Amino acid sequence: MDKLFLNKNRLLPLLIVIVSIIAAYQILLSGDIQPKAHLSERVKNIRIVEAIELTKTLVEPVWHTTGDVIPSEAVELFAKVSGNVDEINELAIPGKKLTRGDWLVKLDPTDFQLAVASQQAQLAQAEASLSLEQADQILAKEELSLINNNIELAIEESLVLRKPQLVVAQSKVRVAENNVEKAKLNLSRAIVTMPFDGQITDKKIGRGSKVSQSTALFSIVNTETFWIEIKIPQRFTPLLAQDKLAIITQPRSWGEEQTRHAQFVSILSELDSKDRQAKVLLAIHDPLSAIATEKPAVFINDFVNVELKGKHIEDAWTIKHSWLQKDNTIWVVDSEDTLQKRPVEVLFKGRDYIYVRASFAKGDLALSEKPGIASVGLPVKAKVKQRIHQSETAYLKQSQASAKPSEIIDAQELTHAL
Repeated sequence: MDKLFLNKNRLLPLLIVIVSIIAAYQILLSGDIQPKAHLSERVKNIRIVEAIELTKTLVEPVWHTTGDVIPSEAVELFAKVSGNVDEINELAIPGKKLTRGDWLVKLDPTDFQLAVASQQAQLAQAEASLSLEQADQILAKEELSLINNNIELAIEESLVLRKPQLVVAQSKVRVAENNVEKAKLNLSRAIVTMPFDGQITDKKIGRGSKVSQSTALFSIVNTETFWIEIKIPQRFTPLLAQDKLAIITQPRSWGEEQTRHAQFVSILSELDSKDRQAKVLLAIHDPLSAIATEKPAVFINDFVNVELKGKHIEDAWTIKHSWLQKDNTIWVVDSEDTLQKRPVEVLFKGRDYIYVRASFAKGDLALSEKPGIASVGLPVKAKVKQRIHQSETAYLKQSQASAKPSEIIDAQELTHAL
């Protein structure tokens, strides 16, 4: 019994050694397989991202907005003299278009004609007095010469020659001439005429009316040119091509194909009190010439669509809004299939596209999806989508009517770098 117990005690260390060897072998075996499993898993977990080729083009930004048609000149016509309305032109009614110089109202001319005759009579009297004074001067000169030949007298020649009397007579003639001209002017003002080509919008008098210089006769507007007042973001003003015509449309009234053109006039000094946008004036010439030119007529208080063209931006890269990061960079997949960040300079930012200047490396593809959790140098596999389709001249169209002012252009994301 004691011998058996001694044998078991001797075999126990040997069993422990054997079990230890087997365990070590299993550990080594499992260690050889584990790295292979991690490597395989890592290969399988390389991120697949959507990327797109970057597009570089010549850009002509276009801004779409709306505006109200207002008159370039709208005045109330007053009489320059007082009198009774004797006659009114049959065409002088609201809606009629008249040309500069057309007569509108004739006042009773009797009083003005009598005034002209009276002033002419006074002029004749002054001229006669001047003639008599000139004759007296001739006699005075002869008398003075006789006195000087016989006696040396210290006398004032100007008084003897009646020069002060001559000056008075000449002044009376000039005053009388001016009075005649003034009376004739008042007679001509008895006929009220159109100051410019325009249209009557309101008639305020009738035949027999007593009018004075403070009596408004008609309200008229200039129909040669109408203005269109529009609003644009302040940051678009440096890009606005002031030498290019704006395109005016009104699809509901004119149809889809009809257009008119307007010319840039000025940028007003006052911002809109509500949205702080800049106000711009455009001029549309001959706005009511619908029949003669076969163009749609534009009326005061019309609400029209306006397309403004901007200056050309050369060599601009086209990117989408979702690509631009807060630090003015975009994520790209480089030629080695890793994620990288590229800085960009924003030239024009709108709802559809952003145009930027940047130095991209050869083989860069724009990351067209949200980066999510990403880091510079992260290996990826790019799934290339079709590039952004742009024609040789790209147009950026914005609709002010369908966007809040803050959504149209971010003030920090639009710079002028032409």
